[in-house]
Amino acid sequence: MRWMKILMTMMALSFASPVFSHGGGHATVTADQAEEVAKYVAVELTEEDRGMGFGKLDESWREIPDESVGISKSGPGYYIVAMDHEDEERTLYILMTNTGNVYDVNFTGEFKGID
Repeated sequence: MRWMKILMTMMALSFASPVFSHGGGHATVTADQAEEVAKYVAVELTEEDRGMGFGKLDESWREIPDESVGISKSGPGYYIVAMDHEDEERTLYILMTNTGNVYDVNFTGEFKGID
């Protein structure tokens, strides 16, 4: 059922971005919705290399527990969502606008133009 929830959230958000393009209108997303978008992005990154510099993620990233996903930082117009992978001892950071547009993903949490 978790996948159904993620799918329904993604359909509702219909986010578009340079990293993950899915056209549609853009309403402001909540922090909870941003976390759902981040989980969807992690799943997508297990399926193909999106040119982010780290290749495909291991399949285990599909099952990150909800309590390991949260807003690392937010500011005017953006969220940075952190996904902690306990077994790999790594954290994936997803930068997105407050409308759900995903702009960058990395393991450092450092994004150009974000202090």
